[in-house]
Amino acid sequence: MARAERRPGIALAALLLALPALPASALDDKPLESYAREVWSTRDGLPHNQVNSIVQTPEGYLWFATWEGVVRYNGQEFRSFGRNNVEGLRDSGVRAVSVSPRGALVVATSRGGVSVMRDGAWSTYTRDEGLAQDETFAAIEDRAGRLWVATESRGVTRMEGDRALSFTASQGLPSEVAYALAEDGSGAVWVGTGQGIARIEGERVQAFGTDAGLPASAVSSLAVAADGRLYAGTEDGLYVGQGGRFAPAHAELAGVAVASLELDENGTLWIGTVDRGLMRLGVRGLERFGVSDGLPNSRVASLFSDREGNLWVGTNAGLMRFTDTPFITIDSHQGLSDDYVRALLEAGPGEVLVGTSRGLDRWHDERIEPLEGLQGDSVLSLARDRAGNLWIGTYSTGLVRWRDGSVRERLLAGSGLPSNQVRAVLEGRDGRLWIGTSRGLMRRGGEGGDRVLLERDGLPRDFVLSLFEASDGSVWVGTSNGAARIRGEEITRLDISGMDEAQDVFGMHEDPDGTLWLATDRGVLRYRGNRLDLVGGRQGLPVDAVFQVVVDTYGNFWLTSNAGVIHVRREDMEASADGRAARLEYQQFAEADGMGSAQCNGGAGPAALRIGDGSIWVATARGVAVVQPDELPKYQLAPPPVVIEGLRVDDRNTSADGQLVLPPGTRKLELDYVSLSYRTPEQIRYRYRLDGFDNAWVERNQLRNAQYTNLPPGKYRFQVSAAQRGSGWSPETASVSFEIEPMLWQRPWFLPAAGALLALGLYGLYRVRVGRLEARENQLSRLVEERTRALSEKNSELEQKNETIRKQSEVFEQLSRTDGLTGLANRRSMEESLAAAWRRAVTGGTELSFGLLDIDHFKRINDGYSHDVGDEVLRRVAGVLRSQPTRVQVARWGGEEFALLFPGTGLAQAQELAEGLRRAIETIESDDVAPGLRITASIGLAGRGGLPNYEKMVSQADQRLYEAKHAGRNRVVG
Repeated sequence: MARAERRPGIALAALLLALPALPASALDDKPLESYAREVWSTRDGLPHNQVNSIVQTPEGYLWFATWEGVVRYNGQEFRSFGRNNVEGLRDSGVRAVSVSPRGALVVATSRGGVSVMRDGAWSTYTRDEGLAQDETFAAIEDRAGRLWVATESRGVTRMEGDRALSFTASQGLPSEVAYALAEDGSGAVWVGTGQGIARIEGERVQAFGTDAGLPASAVSSLAVAADGRLYAGTEDGLYVGQGGRFAPAHAELAGVAVASLELDENGTLWIGTVDRGLMRLGVRGLERFGVSDGLPNSRVASLFSDREGNLWVGTNAGLMRFTDTPFITIDSHQGLSDDYVRALLEAGPGEVLVGTSRGLDRWHDERIEPLEGLQGDSVLSLARDRAGNLWIGTYSTGLVRWRDGSVRERLLAGSGLPSNQVRAVLEGRDGRLWIGTSRGLMRRGGEGGDRVLLERDGLPRDFVLSLFEASDGSVWVGTSNGAARIRGEEITRLDISGMDEAQDVFGMHEDPDGTLWLATDRGVLRYRGNRLDLVGGRQGLPVDAVFQVVVDTYGNFWLTSNAGVIHVRREDMEASADGRAARLEYQQFAEADGMGSAQCNGGAGPAALRIGDGSIWVATARGVAVVQPDELPKYQLAPPPVVIEGLRVDDRNTSADGQLVLPPGTRKLELDYVSLSYRTPEQIRYRYRLDGFDNAWVERNQLRNAQYTNLPPGKYRFQVSAAQRGSGWSPETASVSFEIEPMLWQRPWFLPAAGALLALGLYGLYRVRVGRLEARENQLSRLVEERTRALSEKNSELEQKNETIRKQSEVFEQLSRTDGLTGLANRRSMEESLAAAWRRAVTGGTELSFGLLDIDHFKRINDGYSHDVGDEVLRRVAGVLRSQPTRVQVARWGGEEFALLFPGTGLAQAQELAEGLRRAIETIESDDVAPGLRITASIGLAGRGGLPNYEKMVSQADQRLYEAKHAGRNRVVG
């Protein structure tokens, strides 16, 4: 063994002191438990729960090494590659994967050597190609293009072209069991072995063992830091080396068996252990995350930080992803008495009180402690008075006054309180305490003493949900039947039932100009100048009930609901309330954004608030969700890249690479695409366009498939792009070009050539006939007359043939505008009809409506029965559409979609006609081809009114079709 130079103890101590130093960009790291997490297992499509290794290839795919093959993940689904479906792979037991500097995927198998995928083609290296052993632990390709293979018991093999060179104990390896490989900045390769570490540079081997500071144990993982330091995970702790000397990386890791290591872009070190879960060593010191925190298994076999900053954790029981999200969640894992949170109150700088269903907790400096004496109380509301008392409203144990660490007073229904269920508490400027309960409002103190106000006194309802004191000193009361304003002894009701039948008033916010915003069960109401305006579902708000209105330091709105938190810019909110915006623009946040639950709580509170540092705190059914608006821009991801994953021509898989030439008569084209983004893949929207066919981009929301039928011959280019929430459409598109060859009769030269040949034939025949007539003119005049008559008849026959050819040409032209499967007009024909109908409607000032009809669950019909059954369903639906009134023009739009054109028809009448179509489709009998199959359809309608062009009308109909699908299918939305 080569001996490393021994350094003085003071140098080693200095090295240890320098270990925690990390880049400044990591200083704002969140606590490990605050990251959003998601878990996958065999139930979700993984072929095996043990994930041995993880990498990401240049185009963005993630690859996982498992005992059932190497698995590719696109953010939506897993695809396995093993010896049974990839000819180049010799073994499905994959121990490690890596990516070369040139983008090749390197796969190390347990007994099938090493396989490398370059540009979609696989190459395999075994003992036949020079490997010392087919049983491998790891493999990498270095910057020089050389393949390094760590074997199970024959050391390391380096392959360069056809030359293989083995490094064993004879060349200086400390052990011939090689577990891990890593290339450093100088091009040297480090090897983790069964007894220490080796460094190979050229053909020279240096060994590092106990004399270099390492323990006498196996080294199973290596990680090279940007500054050249080498982290080594051993069976006896984590070590770090520099300049040939190694030392323990952290005292608390002594004796801990380390299985995997990963350095993220901030320089933070992630540590996977054999039996103690996941750890992170960074600016917060050593953090731990184990099975009790949600880790699938305590053995972490692999770690990987992807390009978006997500951390992937492979365990023996599944895969977990840690994601830095806009929201963090504070729940029972951090020490809350219960996850169900109903009330929040800022108690001081950086200090928040959290009322849960099992007591009251104080959050301060990322620590949580319970308030004594309240462990049995389900807290509904919180308020602090000027005297320093904390008032705590509960679900069933009345109102508590808490001060100086203990309960000082408890008001109950028997002592004057209308009810023990206290949903809101407020101290007015005059010092009087307002207590909102489920059976009335109590005013405590002040002139006249205590008083209970009920519906008979002028309240809209006895059930009080919220209280708010306005800048003019009036107290607003939100109830289950509207709101009321109290000035002195006068109570004035505010009837909100005219706002889409709103009733519940869950919360209120006042702008500096006195405008009041009310959170209700029908959206948000703006009360300005004695006028009410609604921002609700009809204006584009994605929910009905809004529980709390919080305005951030920039004047923008944060609305809490049962479907997450909705962020709306001030100008968009005002424009919607004024009626100046056709559709409300917003961003919606839910579990994928870090919220423990998208179900926010309301009807008590405060259920959401803004604290002094500008962050927004939200009470949810699973802890407190916190977002800092200032940090929101860093989560606005760039438009994600898109790849085209599949192309099917007439239901046969076809490669999408290169210039495709499709045969004449191609009937159906299907393309699958996906965005390789992993942070919030469910929020990615897609649009596509077929140049040469589509006039504009077709937006398809989250759908990842495009289908075209009966395209005419020609050259086409399919493009698809994606957009993430908060980002525009990606300027870069994935594309595939193809050409559909024409039939013989569709070729441009066919008709002219046929005409020329016919003319030439006629001329030749004519010359023959004339010659014969001239020769026999003097002999057979009668015969000449008969021949002349015969020639005339022949000319008539040829004219008939010309007419036949002309009619066939007209038929062929008609076929190019007809869907071959259903016999209906195709999309091209409908777009021409729609353009003409639009011009007539605009010129004549008449009404025009357009609809898109989509067969519900059509993919299930294809997958569950067959494509033949799917085609029959399309024909039967087309038959129903064809039998409808002539004032409805029908065409097949593409795939399972049909287009409906209603010339001279308003939207209301079009809805009646569309409803008739929907009912007719619902009665289609299909037991003869698919027993038990029920066919239904969803229809989206749009009218001409207020739209600048027919493309907008088509887009609006498509959006309403999506709304019909989202609302449960088998319905008409217009």
